[in-house]
Amino acid sequence: MEKSIAIIGAGIAGLSAGIYAQLNGFQSRIYEMHNVPGGLMTSWKRKGYTIDGCVQWLMGSNPRSNLYHLYEEVGLIQERRFFHPDVFMYFEGADGRSLTFYADINRLEQELASQGPEDAAFIREFCGAARAFVGFNPPVSGSGSVMQYAMGSWSTLPKMLSLGPTMLKWTGMSMSEFAARFRNPFLRQVFSHLWQPEMTAISLLFFLAYVSDRMNGFPIGGSLSMARAVEKRYRLLGGQISYGCRVEKILVEGHKAIGVRLAGGDEQRADYVISAADGHSTIWDMLDGRYVNDRIRKVYREFKLFPPMLMIGLGVNRTFADLPRATGGIVLECKQPFEIAGEPVERLKMTAYNFDPTLAPEGKTVVTLKVQTRYAYWKELAHDRERYEAEKERIAHESIRRLDERFPGFADQVEMVDVATPATFERYTGNWQASYEGFLPTPKTVRSAIPNRLPGLENFHMAGQWVRAGGGIPTGVQMGREAVMQVCKGK
Repeated sequence: MEKSIAIIGAGIAGLSAGIYAQLNGFQSRIYEMHNVPGGLMTSWKRKGYTIDGCVQWLMGSNPRSNLYHLYEEVGLIQERRFFHPDVFMYFEGADGRSLTFYADINRLEQELASQGPEDAAFIREFCGAARAFVGFNPPVSGSGSVMQYAMGSWSTLPKMLSLGPTMLKWTGMSMSEFAARFRNPFLRQVFSHLWQPEMTAISLLFFLAYVSDRMNGFPIGGSLSMARAVEKRYRLLGGQISYGCRVEKILVEGHKAIGVRLAGGDEQRADYVISAADGHSTIWDMLDGRYVNDRIRKVYREFKLFPPMLMIGLGVNRTFADLPRATGGIVLECKQPFEIAGEPVERLKMTAYNFDPTLAPEGKTVVTLKVQTRYAYWKELAHDRERYEAEKERIAHESIRRLDERFPGFADQVEMVDVATPATFERYTGNWQASYEGFLPTPKTVRSAIPNRLPGLENFHMAGQWVRAGGGIPTGVQMGREAVMQVCKGK
């Protein structure tokens, strides 16, 4: 008789876990509180435009990558076209100075050196370190820290042993420390706002190597179409999904997970339970905090989260042919800062999807703006619907006004406006404090393994972005696979 697995959440980790469950002879069912698959790997339509809420690049989007073959297994990547940018990011200061982040490391080094000749030595050092990681192709890995994941490749590829000192040096440096190394004020300013200041600088080196090696492409068609493809693969294997089903509790008997209780009271039994839902809700709400230890408490108390974002989607009757097709976005400093959630907004990170014509009608473009913001502010404001909607409208207006200063006529060309707040993301995905990618990969967290099992609880596993710092689609697929591997091994 087939063993059964109940899976909580139809994000990429839950769908992947379901696929590997079916491939290994289990009968699985996924319980998803929303009415579409994907979780945070999503997009949505407004007035003929598609707003992508997830992917800026997909690590491993090249057949030479070990991840690519994993993507093939779950149906993520078949017949999908990718755009590999020549420019992955562009920064423009309020004073008119600009910096182009070229995908080619040699060209990027020249660009940086022309802006800050006094930093030539440091620029050579970190660009050289990035070049050393070109061709870096970690094996498909399961549990363990991010560092252990990377180290796994060295045991099979002797040539990577020489990267050990480089890995250790840059892993121990945060992005704020990295930015502080620049003497040139403009470069210091740019790198201070490139990524989260607490993130480890090794993330930048990996990214530069991967984008240079054409390993980080944008999937044409956006995120929800990928989620639909993985959902289709799961269903073809015989897997079942129940949408509109919020899991309220994980059922436990004799310290063994035996199924789930849905909101409304229905109980569904299973031999194993895999939670690919929010980690905090899983541990403290679905399991009432009964299966924790000091290590788990420390992770959720001390590890930094990816901050919540406010996202503005705009449909614009304009092609932006004059802008670089930068999948990582265009950072524009505001000549006149404005306020969101009581904090000044001095720059806007804009992505003009002029590299994906499928997201907008012909001759038009989707533009998104992402602004880091405070979760508590939006959580509270959402209780007053009138003020909440008025604030979203104000922020959209202020943002459009500043883009109109940079792109004359922009305001009159806007045909669609959509604003998603941290309260929006929390409502649809349940992510703790609306963190869109779980724990930040800091110098501390990348060295720390986050458990996907809970002490004292059998037949239960976790998968997704809450069991490896850095999150993202690669983590979701790998950790979904790892959870089923552990079930198969009887761990």
